[in-house]
This record gives sequence, structure tokens and C-alpha cells, in this order.
Amino acid sequence: MRFNLRVIVENSACLSDASIWSQHGLCLFVDMDVGSDKMRMLIDTGTSPEVTVHNIDALDLDFDDVDLIFLSHGHYDHTGGLIGILGLMSRKVPVLAHPGIFSPKLKSHPFLRFIGPPFSRTQAEDAGAIMLESVGPVRVAERVMTTGEIERAVPFEKVKGFWTIKDNLYCPDTIPDDQALIANIEGKGLVVITGCAHAGVVNTIRHAQKIMGVEKLYAVIGGFHLMDADDERIASTAEALLELDPSIVRPGHCTGQKATSYLQQMLGDRCRPLATGDLITL
Repeated sequence: MRFNLRVIVENSACLSDASIWSQHGLCLFVDMDVGSDKMRMLIDTGTSPEVTVHNIDALDLDFDDVDLIFLSHGHYDHTGGLIGILGLMSRKVPVLAHPGIFSPKLKSHPFLRFIGPPFSRTQAEDAGAIMLESVGPVRVAERVMTTGEIERAVPFEKVKGFWTIKDNLYCPDTIPDDQALIANIEGKGLVVITGCAHAGVVNTIRHAQKIMGVEKLYAVIGGFHLMDADDERIASTAEALLELDPSIVRPGHCTGQKATSYLQQMLGDRCRPLATGDLITL
């Protein structure tokens, strides 16, 4: 399997290419050979159509060939570019997500604000999305699947600071819609691609190992959501990753500079932060 990943939107950009814009958010383009066929898919869509579409043009990517869009969860910085991307396409496109992406998504600090998708399910469908909603894992291609809802077993990985409205009550949001994309690269092991890893990056990896039946971890790429984590959680995450022993670690987006620096210190050259424009060949 040839598995190429291009970073279209990320918090930072390649300094060598001034034509690429950075923005808080995430959008990844996956181009893979599956047997004699090719598949192209998007993981998330960034925060705004303006930045995502600009970078698509700057990177000279043809999005009319995209077979599938996968939304890792329902926050604005992963869904905000969807309507703009659909507008580039001449046909309807499957959009795979957890049904919970459209539940109320709120933050209370520093004040109450809505952080969910800037569109409704109906608006997405009117723009050309074929909404495919699943709570469980979905097979995307041979040896490639989504995680579905992620089992929460690691004690130090807790979701904090997010809120929702459920049964007419204001309550904490554990973000059950958080998912990742996983692939089993023959002779290498598992590739785990996260959006924000709100479920916890270690929980996500262990869940991926369980549902794929593969222990060897080759690469973990994406947001690890450690930007507000305390030193203890960052250290525990690094220790768990050392034990899991991946060859490639590419933290970005919501990982945070402190956590990224610590992971680089602990994991050495195999850990490099993501940047918009990066091409990762697996």
C-alpha cells in the first residue's frame, strides 16, 4: 500500500513556502493505492473555507477526485471548511462522521460560546454531502478503517472544559463523537491519524490496536490535545508513547508547544511537529 498524507491546514506553515496559509484547525489529504485502485480522501476540513480552499489551490490539488470526506469530530476547527470544499466539487460526496457531530458543542471559558459546525446537517446535504453517520468503526478500504467511538480506559486521559445540552440540561461533553482513521501498513504496522484525540491519544492507539488486531504501532499523526494539559499528563503520554515504540510521531494542531517540545525531547528524531504543506509518505 502506498499511503501519502498531505497537510492542507494546520496551526503552523512551512516557512519555505510563503504561499501557504496557516490557521488554527486541521485538514489532511490522504492519497493511497489500494491494490490496483486509487483512493483519495480528506480527514477534516479546517476552520474556514477561505484558508482551506486557498491552500488547496496553492498545493495544486484536484479535489474533484476526492472519494470520501471523514470528519473526526464536530468542532468548528475541523468542520468549518466543509461547505467551501463541497462547492469545489462537481458531484455529491460521501461525508463520514459520528451522528454526534451535530449535538450542541459549547465551551464556557472565558465565556459561553458555540464551537460546533457552522452548518446544519440539512445545509451540508444541500451543498452536496451524502451524510454517512456511524457510531461504530467503518471499513474505508482494505486494511483502512475509522475507529468509531473510542474506549476510554487510560486513567490520565480525561476530557475537560467542554459542554453540551442533553435532555434539556447543560452538562459536560465527553465528546463521544471523537474518532480517528487507522491503517495497517503491511510490514510496518498501524498508522493512527487523529483529529484532536479528545478521547486521549493513548486511548485512541490502544483502541486501534484492539479493533485491527495489530499490536505494532508504526506512526501516530495529528492533534494530541495536550495544549492545556498539566506536566503530569504530558509526561505520562510521553512514557506511554515510548512503550508503544512508534517509528514516526507527528504531533500538531492542538498538541501545544510545551507538549510537542517534551515529546521531541523524549522521542528524539522520530518526533517532528506537523506544518501546513508537509507531505508524509508511509
